[in-house]
Amino acid sequence: MSTGYNLPPREHAAFAVSSRLISCLVTESLLRAFYVDTPGDVKGTAGLLVVLSTTTSIISEEPDISRALRPDDIFAIVPLHHAPVFKGTPATRTRHGRVVGLVDPLDMVPEIYVVVEVAGESVRDTFSDLVHASLAPPPWDLGKDTKIKKCTDPLALWAKFVGDMLLSESLSTAIADELQSSMDWQRLSYENPPKGLSLTSAPLEWEQSIVAGHPTHPMHRARMCTTAPAEYDWYHPQIRFARVPEEDLDTQGAFKSLSRALVTKAAGLSGTAVPADIPGTLVMPFHEMQLPTIREKFKNVEILEPSIAATAQSSIRTVLIPAMGNLALKVSVNMKISSALRTISHWTADFGPRFSRDIVPNLHIDHKVLFIETEPSSAVYRGVENAVRKHFTAIFREEFQPKEGESIAVVAALLESGHRGAPVGVSAVEHVFGLDTETKRTKFLDDYLRLVCDAFIPPTLYDGVVFEAHAQNCLLRFNKKTGELLGFVVRDLGGLRIHPATMNASLGTNFQFLPGHCVVTETVEETYPKFYHTLIHNHLQRLIRLLGLHYNGVGWELLRKHLRRVIPRDHGLWKAWMETDVVAGKCLLRMRLQSVHDKMVFSPIPNMLQYRGEAASNDKETLVIDAVLPGMETKTGGGGGKWTIAMVLPRLLSRWI
Repeated sequence: MSTGYNLPPREHAAFAVSSRLISCLVTESLLRAFYVDTPGDVKGTAGLLVVLSTTTSIISEEPDISRALRPDDIFAIVPLHHAPVFKGTPATRTRHGRVVGLVDPLDMVPEIYVVVEVAGESVRDTFSDLVHASLAPPPWDLGKDTKIKKCTDPLALWAKFVGDMLLSESLSTAIADELQSSMDWQRLSYENPPKGLSLTSAPLEWEQSIVAGHPTHPMHRARMCTTAPAEYDWYHPQIRFARVPEEDLDTQGAFKSLSRALVTKAAGLSGTAVPADIPGTLVMPFHEMQLPTIREKFKNVEILEPSIAATAQSSIRTVLIPAMGNLALKVSVNMKISSALRTISHWTADFGPRFSRDIVPNLHIDHKVLFIETEPSSAVYRGVENAVRKHFTAIFREEFQPKEGESIAVVAALLESGHRGAPVGVSAVEHVFGLDTETKRTKFLDDYLRLVCDAFIPPTLYDGVVFEAHAQNCLLRFNKKTGELLGFVVRDLGGLRIHPATMNASLGTNFQFLPGHCVVTETVEETYPKFYHTLIHNHLQRLIRLLGLHYNGVGWELLRKHLRRVIPRDHGLWKAWMETDVVAGKCLLRMRLQSVHDKMVFSPIPNMLQYRGEAASNDKETLVIDAVLPGMETKTGGGGGKWTIAMVLPRLLSRWI
């Protein structure tokens, strides 16, 4: 599956953001979209994704729009080189085309267009002619005085989306700034890509080889920190230290002794005096870019002189320090990465060490296949509101140590392309493991899916514990000489989902959670959506697509084979994943629109576990009426025809919210 667009860095970065934005708008049902087959092949186009405007997506009383759609009804047109995933089984067809349920940036030809009306005779080109031929009357009415104009600015798309909505100016501007930051950092990454790696590359090299990051988040590369200079090297920070009264900290495990040992080593390496060990105080490590925040928000701390160099993993806030051996340090940073502050809550600090000690050793896992990186100790400030204390947190984490002849690579890096010196348009996983034929790719995927199911399904089935198994949290273990796949490592205990009753009954424990902890679910079924999003939607879907095994359906059939092998037919996970055409999908853009970070927002999306391939979708000829937006009112929204978020979301998801 080629991922090389051969675009200049600035244009490539703009498309990276715009394609993710459109993917979220359509897949999260914020905007309706049709897929229209084209009568010819221009620019590798198999069909057109026609995304409807905000107002047209909302106010149509009938799901199947009876009138002709005009230029002002169209938000954007995106040429696709393959068909997307449709709503309905069989695919929902209307007079305007098949209704799109999920579109991925990898489906898209790297061009996005808008329709504009111009005075006089419009200039036409081959692609414009293709659009007019495909969107012909009577279902479409583009008119004679229209121009199909390329859009290379994601902020213009964002402004067009919110133009018909009463979104607060502060929120709209904040999101626009995040999109701009994402585009800027992505351009820098394309201009100076990390080098291509190999089976023998060090784990930390993989951590720092991310080119594009999250596959579908529009703010995937955003890095916003007011205290950091523009040229700051986030991969090589300094760790600083502060003296804090012990009574002002909640600690778990041997944090005091670990932090004391670290500051002592830092003093020795930096040539500064070892801070005195004053009874009743504790030394807290922190990220150097957190210094202004600590000085502002925490008045009773003393900033110490020693500092020590660190190297950051892909998450930026987790760092490795050679003097710490196999321990990593995770610290709060007052910085937005994607659209969330990378601070650490007191819930996470309290949970990780206790879960590592009391639960991890007893989980139903195959230790030959899955290693869980535990968190032996932590500290978090106390005595202030939660929104403040999360800025001053530190967690020590035990890093996996490969055996002789083995290595590990963060999966997110394997799912990248565009590395310096690597073949153009070939993903890292294909290049590094020599997957140059479909037979090799199929064999690799079969082995990968066998191991991933054996690693992550059992604790869900038996213990009600779901790990956040997205690509940045998973490390692939392999033989660095032969490339044989050996298993996985999973890290970051802050994003789990757990049904306490199931876990405690399964393990014979009485583990308690702090009130309000977001990892807790009321039913075991509530753990499944997060599991689907992180493992299936974010992780495995990207791998299947990159290996060229999506459109032919082969990758999904392999995954179904292994799921059938490990999930009992009478288990709730079987029903949730294997017997439904629709699942609850995590909504990255909806969460940002609602300013939600600590709770999940879901909407119905096609269940990719039921996907049989493009040919199967195209074979469905039955005309059915789109029932995605039942009960729509025909009246316009308030505020001069604009729609508020509160008005938009219930209408778009009346059956789900």
